[in-house]
Amino acid sequence: MSYISKRIKRLLRLRFAVLYPMGLYLAVFTVPEGRFAVVGLALMLAGMAVRVWSNGYAIKLDRLTTSGPYAFVRNPLYLGTALIILGAVVLLGIFILGTIFFAIMAAVYTRTIRNEQKMLTDKFGAAYLDYLAKVPAMWPALTPYKAGEKWPFCWQRVWFSREHKVFIWAVVIVIGFYIKQECMNVGFSGKAAALAALAAGFGLLDLLGELIRSRLKNS
Repeated sequence: MSYISKRIKRLLRLRFAVLYPMGLYLAVFTVPEGRFAVVGLALMLAGMAVRVWSNGYAIKLDRLTTSGPYAFVRNPLYLGTALIILGAVVLLGIFILGTIFFAIMAAVYTRTIRNEQKMLTDKFGAAYLDYLAKVPAMWPALTPYKAGEKWPFCWQRVWFSREHKVFIWAVVIVIGFYIKQECMNVGFSGKAAALAALAAGFGLLDLLGELIRSRLKNS
């Protein structure tokens, strides 16, 4: 399957068919809500931290991951994504629309999780069934799962997961909302220009990372 075909197939997945129109709506019609900014940003940062923590342990498909956050919750990457989205909802003050969006995404991810559970059961058998019975899907347990193979956190896994891109572009998007708010209030000011330069810097950082990745891959 070609790269373009893969991208089209990805765009047609229900969760992305919901995410992209939602993102377009937010970009056009919303600005940050000052009263909730700190809480919203904190939730987004917490979600990114959970995703970084998770990718530092995840060995997808090859081994049953029960280390790190996977000892407390079966789907920490989805939990991290949920926290990022919740943070965006709070930051923008879109509570009614956010509730509807969460309900849709919950239905989508419930189906995804069920499909993944079947695949993992077929692959890992009794070991996964024990893990499934003892570790919650999305709400973390208070005590870690003791069984299963354990291994340490690895930054290389985070790098190859491209999780840094989630952080970079989440920051760029948040900066974009504040640029929009500044322009609506006073026009394109010095503050807006400084924010635009900061966003461009993060974009260049992502480009640099891709160049390094490509060079390492080809060396």
